[in-house]
Amino acid sequence: MLGMRWWAPIQQRGSPLGAIPGSYICWPVLHLENMLPFLAALAADPAQLTRRLTVAGTPFTIRALRADDGAALRSFLAGLSDTSRRYWHGDADPADEATGWIDGIGRYDKLRLVAHHADRTGHLDAVVDLSFALPPEAEPLRYAAYGLPLDPARTVRFGPCVADDWHGSGLAAALLPPTWDAVRLLERDRIVLLGGVHADNHRARRFYRRSGFVEAGTFTTDAGVSIDMALDLP
Repeated sequence: MLGMRWWAPIQQRGSPLGAIPGSYICWPVLHLENMLPFLAALAADPAQLTRRLTVAGTPFTIRALRADDGAALRSFLAGLSDTSRRYWHGDADPADEATGWIDGIGRYDKLRLVAHHADRTGHLDAVVDLSFALPPEAEPLRYAAYGLPLDPARTVRFGPCVADDWHGSGLAAALLPPTWDAVRLLERDRIVLLGGVHADNHRARRFYRRSGFVEAGTFTTDAGVSIDMALDLP
């Protein structure tokens, strides 16, 4: 296991779906620190993760968060309703959270994706938080108690957030295939909800169940009762 490595095809610049035949870059992924150069490379050339799709007649671009997205990210977070903010990251200050996300690009275990109208790069409509480190006192401890131990080399924590104006539009579902592409690129195949989902967030629970997630167990924090949900990619 200490020698485990994986091979990721080098993508053509500007052609995120086309790999260059016969060209591969090798990254060891057993230890998180070995993933950081790959995350930094994705930050430098986010075209590998860029996808374009249409939701409710509106063309969207889904791509990796960039260093110049700070103002748009602050605006997105500040524009969330009180309910969405509570379900998202609680009382986190939008400006502080946006700064932390931008400062963390290519430096930590995080990969963040954003979605926006194809012609409005300065206005974000959704974000996705992917975390490849598993704090032992969080999901690993809870899932072990459910009898479902998590393998850190396979597991990623997933937290999406869609602007209130786009709730129920299909945008959340459209985010999933590009997100799973990114997860597979980093050779993960088990997805767990980052921090679970609030038990009273019935809309989100229905969405996750429709998307193939299963409820693993419940836990309680100062914010109330939450449910852990997980999905194994085929």
